[in-house]
Parts: sequence; structure tokens; C-alpha cells
Amino acid sequence: KKKKKSACPPLPCIDANVAEMTDEEVEAWTERAVKDVNVWDTLAGVIERTRRFEVSSKTHVNPEENLNNEMNTMSLEEGENTSNSHFQTYPNLNQLTVNEYNPGEGIGSHVDTVTAFGDGLLAITLNGGIVMEFRKTTVDDDAAADKNITRKLVYLPPRSLAVLSGDARYKYEHMIVSRMTDTVDGKILPRKLRVSLTLRTALTKPVLDETAERFSLAQSKVVQSPLPKYESKVFPPRWGQKSDADLMNANGDVDNNGSSSSDRSALFTPATESKHVHAVYDAIATQWHHTRGKRGVLWPGATQFLETLSPGSIVADVGCGDGKYFAEILKHSYFIGFDMSEELLKTAATRDKADDNTQKCVDGPQYQNLSKAKRTLSAHPAVAVADCIHVPLIRGSCDAAICIAVMHHLSTEKRRIRCLSELKRIVKVGGRINVQAWALEQTHDSKRKFHGTDVLVPFNAQPKYLQTPRKENGNNDQNISSVESKGKGVAQMMAEQYNGAEFDSKKNLVVFQRYCHMYRKGELESLCNQVPGLEVLESSYEKGNHVVSLKVCGVGGS
Repeated sequence: KKKKKSACPPLPCIDANVAEMTDEEVEAWTERAVKDVNVWDTLAGVIERTRRFEVSSKTHVNPEENLNNEMNTMSLEEGENTSNSHFQTYPNLNQLTVNEYNPGEGIGSHVDTVTAFGDGLLAITLNGGIVMEFRKTTVDDDAAADKNITRKLVYLPPRSLAVLSGDARYKYEHMIVSRMTDTVDGKILPRKLRVSLTLRTALTKPVLDETAERFSLAQSKVVQSPLPKYESKVFPPRWGQKSDADLMNANGDVDNNGSSSSDRSALFTPATESKHVHAVYDAIATQWHHTRGKRGVLWPGATQFLETLSPGSIVADVGCGDGKYFAEILKHSYFIGFDMSEELLKTAATRDKADDNTQKCVDGPQYQNLSKAKRTLSAHPAVAVADCIHVPLIRGSCDAAICIAVMHHLSTEKRRIRCLSELKRIVKVGGRINVQAWALEQTHDSKRKFHGTDVLVPFNAQPKYLQTPRKENGNNDQNISSVESKGKGVAQMMAEQYNGAEFDSKKNLVVFQRYCHMYRKGELESLCNQVPGLEVLESSYEKGNHVVSLKVCGVGGS
């Protein structure tokens, strides 16, 4: 992006010590992922296989013989001699671009940026084949005005791997002509939907060797090296955590794009939220799901909003937690859920199966009226670990969005406005948004009484639902020495294991403190009015919560 950097999700990688795996073990691992319909692990296996695939730099493949081949390499080197062929691999592939080409779509003639990517562009073609055109323009030395154009056509069949290296990478432009059919060996082939996976090796910025006299791409003294791999072994991945950390300079200087770090401060999670929101919900996820999600207690305003949406709508549930609204959405629509608590999402993704004989779901009354097909969707939800400050969806990709009991956990006004801006960005123009958050003004019969707008609200956790917290190395240390445990109950030991937790000796509970911002009447509306392109349709008060119904009336803003 021109004005600000955009965090990228990590590449999938094999959940094992891949360096010690043989090629056969990688193949077997990938086959298991395919049989289990595990898309993330399947893609991880494909990427690792591609890194290890030995590519001949001097190989010709006849397009007619190529129709059913899995691997396709074609050399465009001049003066080539196949007897001098050698093999090479691309172990440093660290960037993946996924493109979708509908019939009739193509891409203009280009050479991938030389300084951005190393030699070797590897493109995997899925579902539908396509003809890729290569062109090289040369000028005759005797007649500078005369240009010679070398043109080669290569058919990329489904399930093929095309490798562009050497001259094919640097001297030839490649393109896909926009048309509905391709002609291969006299046969007219109607185009189908094609999905391409393009793997590249992203490079560091070019740096001149001290002995170099000038910058030249052809000069071997220009030093570049592959960027480190940014990968995740688990799904859903944590979107952009490492990349976001690079956006801000420690001294608050203006970055290379001219944007001051203070303008981007909303992107960074304050310690208050990390300790008293994210860490707390990871710890209490099992009990939260057992006492909230399974009971099917939903806020009426949210369910009424969902009932007004057109059938088949795509709804983003931002801050979905354990997915207790998924069943309500699935009655008429489809959902994509996001939450910062991976542990809460696990409870959503491991929902108990329904009894096929009684058609009764044991994981909450809200699932009992769903069809078997809809319950299957709910048992395998489309969810990802992501912050409401940075939602991993493209602009206008959803018909509607809900954000329930999320904004009262945001500790600064900039982050609240940023959350609303993200909701507006992902919803199409004309689409609607429902936001609900705790109110400072509580009814006389409410158990919640707040003495300020920014407070810590206790959550009493039962030890039986808690696990020993993860250490910095990611391991769960279950071994507590006899000295540490002497004379202590499970609740007290658990409280000591969690940073910021307290032990309630009277109730024998572990007490966590959740940060909450209580909204005054009119405060949510005021924040919404600061986001260009958002229109407040309705605001209301419901059982101790402020509710706003919004409409996206224009792109506006960022």
C-alpha cells in the first residue's frame, strides 16, 4: 500500500521438525492432510514439496505430452544444450501469492520486480489449464530501429508446476491473454476457473558492495539475501503479529512511507489489554464456553438484527469468542468469525456433535433447530485469530457485521475508532453493522454497578476448568515442586501460576480481573460519527448495554 504498510499472514508450515523429514515423509504427511481435508496443512505440505523439488535448468517439455503431467518445466535459455543440464532446488521460498482467474480474465505483460524477488518463480496451476505467453524484445545492433520480438506459448495444464528462472525470469515478459478459450495442438480448450499458487523468494533491499562503483542490477556486487521465513504451524494463524511490530520505530520517528508512528498507535495492543483481556480470556475460555455458550444466552438486539438480514448474507462476527451467535447467523446467513483468543476459538471449533437419531445438539439450545447441514457448518466454523483492530478481510467483502461485547475491552479512543473503521471497511456499501457494549448506566436490579468508566471487572474461575498457563517457550509446565505446593490447594497454586490472578480463599476460586470501558449514553454514537462513511441508523439501551445499528453509506476514510 502507498500510504501505510499492510501486515501479511504467515505461510503455512508443517507441524514437525521439517528439516529432519525425508521427502517420503513429507509426501506421506501431505497425503494425510489431504485425506483429513485439512487445507492449512495440505498447503504447508505443498509448499515444502515445492521447496524440495529438483528442477532441471535445461528441460524441454512437449505441450502435447504435458497435458497430464504433474510437473512442467520449460527452458527459455538461449544457446541451450540439454546435455549440460543440472538440477537445483529453491529452499528459501518465503512468499506465496494466490490468484483466481475466471474464464476470460488474464494478466498484462510484465517481469516480476527484479530487486524484490530472487531467481526462480514457481507457479502451480489448479483446476483449469491456461496458455501463458512469453515475449522478449531485442534490438538489432546494425539497425537500432529494428526490433526483434521472440514469442513463445506454453500451456500450463491443471496440477502442473511451471518454473521461471534465468532468461525466463529476467529477459522474457510473461502474460496471460484475456479470452474464453485457448488453442493447444489444434484443439480449442474452453477455459475454466484457474487458481494459481505463485511461490517466490522475497529479498532484502539491495546493498552495494564497498568495491562497487555504481548500482547496477547486472552487477554481481549488489548484495541481496532472502528475507527470513514468516510461518505458522497452527491454524488459525495469528494475523500480522510480527509484521505489526515492525510498523513502529522504537523512537517514534516517521517511517519511510512518511507516516508518523503516533498515527498508527491504534494498531498496537496496550499492556492493559494484553494482561487484562487477551490473557484472561485465554485462561477462562473453557469455563466461559461452559457457562455462556452452551446455555445459549444471546443479546436480543443482536438476534433481532440478524433476523432482518437478507437470506444468504455473509456476516462477519468480529470478536466472536466461542461462537455462540453462529447458530443464529446460520438460520438464514453464513458467517466468518474472528477473535484474539485462540483458546475461545478452539471451543467454537470443537463443538460437540449432534445426535443423528434425535437431531438434538448437546452444545447449546440455539443449535437444536438447525438442519444437519447447518450443524455441520457450525462444527467446522470459518474462524481465525485476529484483532478487531486489523480484520483480515478485503474491503466490502461482507454484507453485514456484528461486534458484540467487544468494544468495552478497548482501552483507548483511537482503538475504538479504529475498530469501527475496520467494521465499516469490511462491509459493502449499503450493508449494516450492529455494535453492542456495556453501559455505565445500569438498571437498579443489575448485579453490575460501576463507579467509573474504566474499571477492572472480576471473573471467578473454577480451578477444574483451568490449565497451567503457557510459558514463553509455548510449553505447558505441569510440574509444580512439592515445596511450592506444600499446604496449598489447587486454586491457590493456579492463581500463583497466572500473572495478575488472585486467590479467593473464602470461595476457593481463582479471580481474574478483566479491563472494561463503560460507555456513557451517546458515547458510541459520537465515536461512530467520527468515522467517515458510517451512518447511525438507530441507537438504544438494552439490559445494561448500549446498542447502535449502523449503515455503510460510502467508502470514506481508510
